[in-house]
Amino acid sequence: MKKFLISLAVGFMLTACATTQNANDVIDEAVAAMNDTGNASECATLTYEQAKKALAEAQAAAEAGDQETARAKARLAQTLAKQAKEEAELNAEDCAKRLAQQTEIAQRLDNNVVSDVDDVVVSDETFEVVYFDFDEAQLSSAAVDAIMKNITILKQKPNMTIQLAAHTDERGTTEYNLALSQKRGETVKNYVTTMGIAETRLSVVPYGKEKPVAFGSREQDYALNRRVEFIGH
Repeated sequence: MKKFLISLAVGFMLTACATTQNANDVIDEAVAAMNDTGNASECATLTYEQAKKALAEAQAAAEAGDQETARAKARLAQTLAKQAKEEAELNAEDCAKRLAQQTEIAQRLDNNVVSDVDDVVVSDETFEVVYFDFDEAQLSSAAVDAIMKNITILKQKPNMTIQLAAHTDERGTTEYNLALSQKRGETVKNYVTTMGIAETRLSVVPYGKEKPVAFGSREQDYALNRRVEFIGH
């Protein structure tokens, strides 16, 4: 009985130590986990970005003196970082293909071989990419935020015209996805025009599922492919 009580007391002490661990120490552990994710930023992008966001929130909470929130966010960041690393390792082959294609595109553009890349759409990094939920053409709040940032740029560059390159993930028939990408492009175009941008500056090009940026079959890959990109001219 005495041994049991001692074990129980030790257990309570360990639990108490875990719950009162200094937030900065937990944040340091999360930072170490982020630094150990390998190429997760490119091969498990969504999970990695979630980990990065949680870590930033942990650091902000620590600076504000909110130790409890800082510890919780840091532990979340550490967990997500480990998941991102595992996802990147599982998705390594598909990711390698995508990175190789991106490198090839960059090299061809650097060499000004325009005729060879007519079949490739390269998004202007100045603009935010607008993402959609599965089988949806309606705008989420995040999509609206992205569009509003792009509208700000368009108002600063009144002579710029925009191609709205609309895409889907690989699920569904070619015909269905072409129609869905057209709807997504039109939805974005309509929203932009209601914000005061002339319709003549915008054109929609539906690509369906033919031009993915992520080549895996995991949900995070699908999410990256459901998009409309602003291509400036």
